[in-house]
Amino acid sequence: MESTLLKAQTRTVISKGLNRLRRDGLLPGVLYGTNMDPIALQLPAHEAGQILTRLQGTVLIDLEVDGQNHTTIVRELQKDVLKGNPLHVDFMAVDMEQVLTITVPITLVGESPAVATGEYAVMASLYDLEVECLPKDIINSIEVSVEGLTDLGDTILVSDVNVPEGVNILTDLEEAVARVAYAGIVEVEEEETDEEGLELDAEDVEVIEKGKGADDDFEEASDNDESTE
Repeated sequence: MESTLLKAQTRTVISKGLNRLRRDGLLPGVLYGTNMDPIALQLPAHEAGQILTRLQGTVLIDLEVDGQNHTTIVRELQKDVLKGNPLHVDFMAVDMEQVLTITVPITLVGESPAVATGEYAVMASLYDLEVECLPKDIINSIEVSVEGLTDLGDTILVSDVNVPEGVNILTDLEEAVARVAYAGIVEVEEEETDEEGLELDAEDVEVIEKGKGADDDFEEASDNDESTE
């Protein structure tokens, strides 16, 4: 179980002042969890950005907020779709005794004998698994060996994947993780995936610009408090 340390401060600047906050070198965020009110945060953008953008999978983060420690995970990291810089981060406080549902990336390892012919290639069909586990059992990635793929059509299913004790796979066990296909088919499918990725980036821009984020909730909550007074 890996753990990463980050320091943050409570934040008073909300939606309309976030661009100025970013220009001042700070990354806005929010911390929420069961039995606690959401806390608006700000973190040193350079330091936090270097750590957050390198995280693989789900990692426990020891988040220190104004001297108080919280064990957390990152639930969402919004990035600039052009530069890749973090724009906003959502932390969720975790209970070490409560089971979490997380997504774990799959890494294909080894060499498939089928690829040696040059006629075939291994095509990844699934890139992550949904699992549940206690925070102490969190894993950052799942390695799947392709050395058993020896012929055209050979397939690795989710049911073939081994995970550590304490981790329960929620993804459909009959779903394919990887299979042997003709090399030409793999190239075509990769090109189609790249084209779809470009379209998704465009949609992501719209979501960031027009979507309602956690800071909008803080702004509305503040307005409601003022109107109540």
